[in-house]
Amino acid sequence: MTARGLLPIVTALGLAAAMPASAQRAPAPADPPAPAKPAAPDTKSAPLPPPIAFFVAKGDANACGVGCREWIAADGTIDAGADDRLRALLKKLGGRKLPIFFHSPGGSVPDGLAIGRLMRQRGLTAGVGWTVPAGCDPKQRREPACDRLKRSGRDLVAVLDTGHTMCNSACVYALVGAAVREIGAGIQLGVHSSTISFTLKRIDGAGHVTRMPTHVAPAVERKALQGGYDRIAVYLREMGISPGLLAAAREVRNDSLRFLTRGEIVDFGIDRRDSVEGMWLFVDQASGASAVKVIEEFRAGTVRKSILRLTCPSATTLRLQYGRELGSEKASLPERLRVTAAAGTFRFESSATVTQSVSRRPMEVRRTVVPIALLGEPAFTIEEAETRSQGAAASSTANGQFARLTVQSSGPGLGALARRCGDGPPGAAHGTAAEHI
Repeated sequence: MTARGLLPIVTALGLAAAMPASAQRAPAPADPPAPAKPAAPDTKSAPLPPPIAFFVAKGDANACGVGCREWIAADGTIDAGADDRLRALLKKLGGRKLPIFFHSPGGSVPDGLAIGRLMRQRGLTAGVGWTVPAGCDPKQRREPACDRLKRSGRDLVAVLDTGHTMCNSACVYALVGAAVREIGAGIQLGVHSSTISFTLKRIDGAGHVTRMPTHVAPAVERKALQGGYDRIAVYLREMGISPGLLAAAREVRNDSLRFLTRGEIVDFGIDRRDSVEGMWLFVDQASGASAVKVIEEFRAGTVRKSILRLTCPSATTLRLQYGRELGSEKASLPERLRVTAAAGTFRFESSATVTQSVSRRPMEVRRTVVPIALLGEPAFTIEEAETRSQGAAASSTANGQFARLTVQSSGPGLGALARRCGDGPPGAAHGTAAEHI
Protein backbone atom coordinates (compact mmCIF):
# COMPACT_ATOMS: atom_id res chain seq x y z
CA MET A 1 0.00 0.00 0.00
CA THR A 2 1.31 3.44 -0.82
CA ALA A 3 1.62 6.50 1.39
CA ARG A 4 -1.07 8.20 -0.72
CA GLY A 5 -3.80 5.94 0.58
CA LEU A 6 -5.13 5.80 4.12
CA LEU A 7 -3.07 3.25 5.99
CA PRO A 8 -4.95 1.97 9.06
CA ILE A 9 -2.51 0.37 11.46
CA VAL A 10 -3.54 -0.80 14.92
CA THR A 11 -0.82 0.49 17.24
CA ALA A 12 -0.47 -0.14 20.97
CA LEU A 13 0.74 3.16 22.37
CA GLY A 14 2.04 1.45 25.45
CA LEU A 15 1.13 1.35 29.11
CA ALA A 16 -0.11 4.63 30.45
CA ALA A 17 0.08 5.34 34.15
CA ALA A 18 -0.84 8.84 35.14
CA MET A 19 -3.21 10.55 37.55
CA PRO A 20 -4.93 13.93 37.39
CA ALA A 21 -2.50 16.54 38.64
CA SER A 22 -4.85 17.82 41.30
CA ALA A 23 -4.91 14.39 42.91
CA GLN A 24 -1.16 14.27 43.27
CA ARG A 25 -0.04 17.34 45.11
CA ALA A 26 1.05 16.24 48.56
CA PRO A 27 0.77 18.44 51.66
CA ALA A 28 3.88 20.06 53.12
CA PRO A 29 6.06 17.78 55.27
CA ALA A 30 5.09 19.87 58.26
CA ASP A 31 1.65 18.33 57.90
CA PRO A 32 2.22 14.85 56.41
CA PRO A 33 -0.66 12.46 55.75
CA ALA A 34 -0.55 8.75 56.44
CA PRO A 35 1.34 7.48 53.40
CA ALA A 36 -0.40 4.13 52.98
CA LYS A 37 -3.93 5.45 52.67
CA PRO A 38 -5.47 5.05 49.20
CA ALA A 39 -6.45 8.26 47.46
CA ALA A 40 -9.14 8.43 44.81
CA PRO A 41 -8.52 11.09 42.19
CA ASP A 42 -11.03 13.73 41.24
CA THR A 43 -12.17 12.67 37.80
CA LYS A 44 -13.44 16.18 37.14
CA SER A 45 -10.05 17.74 37.87
CA ALA A 46 -7.93 19.81 35.52
CA PRO A 47 -6.07 18.00 32.72
CA LEU A 48 -2.59 16.62 33.24
CA PRO A 49 0.38 19.01 33.17
CA PRO A 50 2.18 19.68 29.86
CA PRO A 51 4.82 17.20 28.58
CA ILE A 52 7.77 16.88 30.92
CA ALA A 53 10.41 19.60 30.64
CA PHE A 54 14.05 19.17 31.65
CA PHE A 55 16.11 22.21 32.60
CA VAL A 56 19.01 23.21 34.83
CA ALA A 57 18.06 25.05 38.02
CA LYS A 58 20.30 26.99 40.40
CA GLY A 59 19.60 27.99 44.00
CA ASP A 60 21.22 29.10 47.22
CA ALA A 61 23.90 27.07 48.96
CA ASN A 62 22.51 23.63 49.95
CA ALA A 63 19.33 24.34 47.98
CA CYS A 64 19.13 20.75 46.70
CA GLY A 65 20.99 19.01 49.53
CA VAL A 66 24.22 19.32 51.45
CA GLY A 67 26.78 20.95 49.14
CA CYS A 68 24.27 21.05 46.26
CA ARG A 69 23.03 24.26 44.66
CA GLU A 70 22.47 23.16 41.05
CA TRP A 71 20.21 20.41 39.73
CA ILE A 72 18.19 19.13 36.76
CA ALA A 73 14.46 19.77 37.07
CA ALA A 74 12.10 17.21 35.52
CA ASP A 75 8.64 18.77 35.54
CA GLY A 76 5.50 17.53 33.78
CA THR A 77 3.80 14.50 32.25
CA ILE A 78 6.07 11.78 30.85
CA ASP A 79 5.40 11.58 27.11
CA ALA A 80 6.82 10.02 23.96
CA GLY A 81 10.29 11.38 23.32
CA ALA A 82 10.87 12.50 26.91
CA ASP A 83 14.10 10.47 27.13
CA ASP A 84 15.41 12.17 23.98
CA ARG A 85 14.92 15.60 25.58
CA LEU A 86 16.77 14.49 28.69
CA ARG A 87 19.55 13.00 26.55
CA ALA A 88 19.94 16.32 24.73
CA LEU A 89 20.26 18.21 28.02
CA LEU A 90 22.83 15.75 29.35
CA LYS A 91 24.84 16.17 26.16
CA LYS A 92 24.76 19.92 26.68
CA LEU A 93 26.04 19.47 30.25
CA GLY A 94 29.01 17.45 29.06
CA GLY A 95 30.58 15.51 31.92
CA ARG A 96 28.71 17.31 34.71
CA LYS A 97 26.57 14.93 36.79
CA LEU A 98 23.83 16.98 38.38
CA PRO A 99 21.12 15.33 40.49
CA ILE A 100 17.68 15.21 38.89
CA PHE A 101 14.45 15.99 40.77
CA PHE A 102 11.11 14.79 39.42
CA HIS A 103 7.75 16.50 39.78
CA SER A 104 5.40 14.41 37.68
CA PRO A 105 1.97 12.74 37.83
CA GLY A 106 3.23 9.93 35.57
CA GLY A 107 2.42 9.33 31.94
CA SER A 108 3.80 6.89 29.38
CA VAL A 109 5.36 3.87 31.07
CA PRO A 110 7.64 2.85 28.14
CA ASP A 111 9.08 6.36 28.09
CA GLY A 112 9.45 6.31 31.87
CA LEU A 113 11.49 3.13 31.57
CA ALA A 114 13.62 4.77 28.88
CA ILE A 115 14.33 7.72 31.18
CA GLY A 116 15.28 5.31 33.96
CA ARG A 117 17.69 3.37 31.76
CA LEU A 118 19.29 6.61 30.57
CA MET A 119 19.84 7.78 34.16
CA ARG A 120 21.35 4.42 35.12
CA GLN A 121 23.66 4.54 32.10
CA ARG A 122 24.86 8.03 33.12
CA GLY A 123 25.16 7.21 36.83
CA LEU A 124 22.73 9.93 37.93
CA THR A 125 21.21 10.55 41.35
CA ALA A 126 17.46 11.20 41.45
CA GLY A 127 14.98 12.53 43.98
CA VAL A 128 11.55 14.15 44.09
CA GLY A 129 10.94 17.89 44.26
CA TRP A 130 9.00 20.67 42.56
CA THR A 131 11.32 23.23 40.95
CA VAL A 132 9.81 26.73 41.06
CA PRO A 133 11.79 29.19 38.89
CA ALA A 134 12.12 32.81 39.98
CA GLY A 135 9.18 34.76 38.59
CA CYS A 136 6.77 31.81 38.79
CA ASP A 137 3.97 31.86 41.35
CA PRO A 138 4.38 28.90 43.73
CA LYS A 139 0.67 29.12 44.55
CA GLN A 140 -0.29 28.41 40.93
CA ARG A 141 -0.15 24.83 39.71
CA ARG A 142 0.14 25.84 36.10
CA GLU A 143 1.11 29.09 34.40
CA PRO A 144 1.62 29.32 30.62
CA ALA A 145 4.37 31.93 31.05
CA CYS A 146 6.13 29.74 33.62
CA ASP A 147 5.88 26.71 31.36
CA ARG A 148 7.45 28.67 28.51
CA LEU A 149 10.26 29.69 30.85
CA LYS A 150 10.95 26.05 31.74
CA ARG A 151 11.22 25.22 28.03
CA SER A 152 13.43 28.19 27.14
CA GLY A 153 16.64 26.14 27.27
CA ARG A 154 18.16 28.56 29.80
CA ASP A 155 19.53 27.80 33.24
CA LEU A 156 17.02 29.19 35.75
CA VAL A 157 17.35 30.55 39.26
CA ALA A 158 14.84 28.53 41.26
CA VAL A 159 13.71 27.09 44.58
CA LEU A 160 13.32 23.35 45.14
CA ASP A 161 10.08 22.61 47.00
CA THR A 162 9.94 19.10 48.43
CA GLY A 163 6.79 19.84 50.39
CA HIS A 164 4.35 20.25 47.49
CA THR A 165 5.50 17.70 44.97
CA MET A 166 4.49 14.43 43.34
CA CYS A 167 5.97 11.38 41.67
CA ASN A 168 3.36 8.84 40.67
CA SER A 169 2.92 5.83 38.44
CA ALA A 170 5.31 6.06 35.45
CA CYS A 171 7.37 8.63 37.37
CA VAL A 172 8.12 6.02 40.04
CA TYR A 173 9.36 3.60 37.37
CA ALA A 174 11.59 6.32 35.91
CA LEU A 175 12.89 7.29 39.35
CA VAL A 176 14.02 3.79 40.33
CA GLY A 177 16.26 3.65 37.26
CA ALA A 178 18.65 6.24 38.72
CA ALA A 179 21.97 4.92 39.97
CA VAL A 180 21.22 6.51 43.38
CA ARG A 181 17.71 7.25 44.68
CA GLU A 182 17.33 9.69 47.56
CA ILE A 183 13.70 9.86 48.67
CA GLY A 184 13.53 12.54 51.36
CA ALA A 185 11.38 12.32 54.47
CA GLY A 186 7.76 13.17 53.79
CA ILE A 187 8.05 12.44 50.05
CA GLN A 188 5.22 10.31 48.70
CA LEU A 189 5.54 7.88 45.79
CA GLY A 190 2.15 6.98 44.32
CA VAL A 191 1.44 3.70 42.52
CA HIS A 192 -1.50 2.13 40.75
CA SER A 193 -2.16 -0.36 37.97
CA SER A 194 -1.62 0.54 34.33
CA THR A 195 -3.84 0.80 31.28
CA ILE A 196 -3.12 0.34 27.62
CA SER A 197 -4.59 2.20 24.65
CA PHE A 198 -4.78 1.48 20.94
CA THR A 199 -4.99 3.85 17.99
CA LEU A 200 -5.46 3.74 14.26
CA LYS A 201 -2.61 5.46 12.49
CA ARG A 202 -3.63 7.18 9.26
CA ILE A 203 -1.27 8.62 6.70
CA ASP A 204 -2.77 11.02 4.18
CA GLY A 205 -1.56 11.77 0.68
CA ALA A 206 0.83 14.44 1.96
CA GLY A 207 2.41 12.04 4.40
CA HIS A 208 0.79 13.58 7.49
CA VAL A 209 0.16 11.12 10.28
CA THR A 210 -2.91 11.26 12.53
CA ARG A 211 -3.98 8.84 15.24
CA MET A 212 -7.50 7.98 16.30
CA PRO A 213 -8.48 5.90 19.35
CA THR A 214 -9.84 2.48 18.56
CA HIS A 215 -10.97 -0.64 20.36
CA VAL A 216 -9.62 -4.17 20.10
CA ALA A 217 -10.87 -7.53 21.27
CA PRO A 218 -10.61 -8.01 25.08
CA ALA A 219 -8.22 -10.94 24.61
CA VAL A 220 -5.89 -8.77 22.53
CA GLU A 221 -6.00 -6.01 25.13
CA ARG A 222 -5.27 -8.43 27.99
CA LYS A 223 -2.33 -9.91 26.13
CA ALA A 224 -0.88 -6.50 25.33
CA LEU A 225 -1.31 -5.32 28.92
CA GLN A 226 0.40 -8.44 30.29
CA GLY A 227 3.23 -7.91 27.83
CA GLY A 228 3.66 -4.41 29.20
CA TYR A 229 3.77 -5.69 32.77
CA ASP A 230 6.36 -8.30 31.73
CA ARG A 231 8.56 -5.51 30.36
CA ILE A 232 8.23 -3.57 33.62
CA ALA A 233 9.21 -6.71 35.57
CA VAL A 234 12.34 -7.17 33.44
CA TYR A 235 13.24 -3.51 33.92
CA LEU A 236 12.85 -3.70 37.71
CA ARG A 237 15.14 -6.74 37.82
CA GLU A 238 17.73 -4.80 35.82
CA MET A 239 17.55 -1.95 38.33
CA GLY A 240 17.78 -4.18 41.40
CA ILE A 241 14.25 -3.35 42.54
CA SER A 242 12.04 -5.89 44.28
CA PRO A 243 9.12 -7.32 42.26
CA GLY A 244 7.04 -6.23 45.24
CA LEU A 245 6.85 -2.76 43.70
CA LEU A 246 5.02 -4.02 40.61
CA ALA A 247 2.86 -6.32 42.70
CA ALA A 248 1.83 -3.38 44.91
CA ALA A 249 0.99 -1.26 41.86
CA ARG A 250 -1.11 -3.98 40.23
CA GLU A 251 -3.28 -4.27 43.35
CA VAL A 252 -4.49 -0.66 43.02
CA ARG A 253 -7.22 0.30 40.56
CA ASN A 254 -6.05 2.58 37.77
CA ASP A 255 -8.46 5.32 38.87
CA SER A 256 -7.07 5.25 42.42
CA LEU A 257 -3.68 5.88 43.98
CA ARG A 258 -1.77 4.41 46.92
CA PHE A 259 1.31 5.96 48.45
CA LEU A 260 4.17 3.67 49.36
CA THR A 261 5.12 3.56 53.01
CA ARG A 262 8.70 4.29 54.07
CA GLY A 263 9.00 0.61 54.93
CA GLU A 264 8.05 -0.34 51.36
CA ILE A 265 10.48 2.22 49.92
CA VAL A 266 13.23 0.50 51.92
CA ASP A 267 12.06 -3.09 51.34
CA PHE A 268 11.60 -2.61 47.59
CA GLY A 269 15.16 -1.28 47.33
CA ILE A 270 14.18 2.20 46.15
CA ASP A 271 16.01 3.95 49.01
CA ARG A 272 17.53 1.62 51.59
CA ARG A 273 18.59 4.27 54.11
CA ASP A 274 17.15 3.62 57.57
CA SER A 275 17.22 7.30 58.55
CA VAL A 276 16.18 10.00 56.10
CA GLU A 277 16.05 13.77 56.48
CA GLY A 278 13.78 16.05 54.58
CA MET A 279 14.90 19.54 53.59
CA TRP A 280 14.12 22.60 55.66
CA LEU A 281 10.93 24.10 54.22
CA PHE A 282 9.52 27.56 54.78
CA VAL A 283 5.98 27.61 56.17
CA ASP A 284 4.11 30.92 56.34
CA GLN A 285 0.97 30.68 58.47
CA ALA A 286 -1.28 33.09 60.33
CA SER A 287 0.51 32.16 63.56
CA GLY A 288 3.84 33.21 62.05
CA ALA A 289 6.65 32.08 59.78
CA SER A 290 8.73 29.01 60.49
CA ALA A 291 11.18 26.55 58.96
CA VAL A 292 10.15 22.90 59.22
CA LYS A 293 12.03 19.65 58.71
CA VAL A 294 10.79 16.05 58.81
CA ILE A 295 13.01 13.08 59.69
CA GLU A 296 11.92 9.46 59.21
CA GLU A 297 13.65 6.51 60.86
CA PHE A 298 13.01 2.92 59.84
CA ARG A 299 14.22 0.49 62.46
CA ALA A 300 13.13 -3.05 63.32
CA GLY A 301 10.29 -2.84 60.83
CA THR A 302 8.84 0.34 62.36
CA VAL A 303 8.84 3.87 60.95
CA ARG A 304 9.14 6.72 63.42
CA LYS A 305 8.71 10.34 62.40
CA SER A 306 10.34 13.40 63.94
CA ILE A 307 9.44 17.01 63.18
CA LEU A 308 11.64 20.04 63.85
CA ARG A 309 10.32 23.58 63.73
CA LEU A 310 12.27 26.86 64.00
CA THR A 311 10.51 30.16 64.67
CA CYS A 312 11.66 33.69 65.56
CA PRO A 313 10.39 34.92 68.94
CA SER A 314 12.77 37.89 68.52
CA ALA A 315 15.25 39.32 66.03
CA THR A 316 18.18 37.66 67.85
CA THR A 317 16.83 34.28 68.95
CA LEU A 318 15.15 31.19 67.56
CA ARG A 319 12.74 28.82 69.22
CA LEU A 320 13.53 25.21 68.29
CA GLN A 321 10.83 22.60 68.78
CA TYR A 322 11.65 18.93 68.42
CA GLY A 323 8.84 16.38 68.32
CA ARG A 324 9.25 12.63 68.00
CA GLU A 325 6.51 10.06 67.58
CA LEU A 326 6.06 7.64 70.43
CA GLY A 327 6.06 3.91 70.00
CA SER A 328 4.64 1.44 72.50
CA GLU A 329 6.94 2.85 75.18
CA LYS A 330 5.84 5.70 77.44
CA ALA A 331 8.82 7.89 76.58
CA SER A 332 10.58 8.38 73.26
CA LEU A 333 13.29 10.85 74.26
CA PRO A 334 15.94 10.89 77.01
CA GLU A 335 15.15 12.86 80.13
CA ARG A 336 17.98 15.30 79.42
CA LEU A 337 18.43 16.47 75.86
CA ARG A 338 20.57 19.23 74.35
CA VAL A 339 21.43 21.00 71.10
CA THR A 340 25.12 21.24 70.28
CA ALA A 341 26.29 23.73 67.64
CA ALA A 342 29.16 26.12 66.95
CA ALA A 343 27.11 28.80 68.69
CA GLY A 344 27.14 26.76 71.92
CA THR A 345 25.21 24.08 73.80
CA PHE A 346 21.57 24.58 74.75
CA ARG A 347 19.38 22.39 76.95
CA PHE A 348 15.87 21.40 75.96
CA GLU A 349 13.21 21.84 78.59
CA SER A 350 13.15 18.72 80.72
CA SER A 351 9.36 18.44 80.77
CA ALA A 352 7.78 16.86 77.69
CA THR A 353 4.50 17.76 76.04
CA VAL A 354 2.59 14.93 74.39
CA THR A 355 0.33 15.78 71.49
CA GLN A 356 -1.08 14.03 68.45
CA SER A 357 0.76 14.12 65.13
CA VAL A 358 -1.25 14.16 61.91
CA SER A 359 -0.60 10.43 61.54
CA ARG A 360 -2.63 9.97 64.75
CA ARG A 361 0.37 8.78 66.71
CA PRO A 362 1.24 10.46 70.02
CA MET A 363 4.26 12.75 69.78
CA GLU A 364 6.64 13.83 72.51
CA VAL A 365 7.77 17.44 72.12
CA ARG A 366 10.70 19.39 73.58
CA ARG A 367 11.70 22.99 73.00
CA THR A 368 14.59 25.35 73.62
CA VAL A 369 15.83 28.79 72.61
CA VAL A 370 19.01 29.19 70.54
CA PRO A 371 20.83 32.16 68.94
CA ILE A 372 19.73 33.20 65.48
CA ALA A 373 23.30 32.46 64.34
CA LEU A 374 22.19 28.81 64.18
CA LEU A 375 20.59 29.60 60.82
CA GLY A 376 24.04 30.10 59.30
CA GLU A 377 25.61 26.89 60.59
CA PRO A 378 26.03 23.85 58.30
CA ALA A 379 24.55 21.50 60.91
CA PHE A 380 23.70 21.06 64.57
CA THR A 381 23.34 18.01 66.78
CA ILE A 382 20.57 16.84 69.09
CA GLU A 383 21.93 14.46 71.69
CA GLU A 384 21.51 13.20 75.21
CA ALA A 385 23.02 15.54 77.80
CA GLU A 386 25.23 13.67 80.25
CA THR A 387 25.77 14.80 83.82
CA ARG A 388 28.50 13.81 86.29
CA SER A 389 26.03 11.94 88.43
CA GLN A 390 24.76 9.96 85.46
CA GLY A 391 28.06 9.10 83.83
CA ALA A 392 27.76 6.20 81.44
CA ALA A 393 24.15 5.64 82.44
CA ALA A 394 23.16 8.67 80.41
CA SER A 395 23.56 6.72 77.19
CA SER A 396 20.77 4.29 78.06
CA THR A 397 17.70 5.94 76.60
CA ALA A 398 14.09 4.95 76.61
CA ASN A 399 14.08 1.38 75.27
CA GLY A 400 17.35 2.19 73.47
CA GLN A 401 15.36 3.91 70.72
CA PHE A 402 17.03 7.33 70.64
CA ALA A 403 20.22 7.87 68.67
CA ARG A 404 22.37 11.01 68.42
CA LEU A 405 20.89 13.10 65.63
CA THR A 406 22.86 15.39 63.30
CA VAL A 407 20.56 17.86 61.55
CA GLN A 408 21.80 19.25 58.22
CA SER A 409 21.08 22.82 57.10
CA SER A 410 19.88 22.00 53.58
CA GLY A 411 16.82 23.33 51.78
CA PRO A 412 15.30 26.76 51.15
CA GLY A 413 13.52 27.13 54.50
CA LEU A 414 16.39 28.45 56.59
CA GLY A 415 17.30 31.23 54.17
CA ALA A 416 13.67 32.30 53.89
CA LEU A 417 13.28 32.30 57.67
CA ALA A 418 16.48 34.31 58.11
CA ARG A 419 15.09 36.96 55.77
CA ARG A 420 11.79 37.02 57.64
CA CYS A 421 13.19 37.16 61.20
CA GLY A 422 12.87 40.63 62.61
CA ASP A 423 10.25 41.69 60.04
CA GLY A 424 6.87 42.26 61.60
CA PRO A 425 5.45 40.45 64.63
CA PRO A 426 7.39 37.37 65.72
CA GLY A 427 5.94 33.98 64.82
CA ALA A 428 5.09 31.49 67.57
CA ALA A 429 5.86 34.02 70.30
CA HIS A 430 3.13 32.59 72.47
CA GLY A 431 1.43 29.28 73.03
CA THR A 432 2.89 25.90 73.88
CA ALA A 433 5.08 23.56 71.89
CA ALA A 434 2.14 21.22 71.51
CA GLU A 435 0.18 23.87 69.64
CA HIS A 436 2.83 24.55 67.03
CA ILE A 437 4.71 21.34 66.27
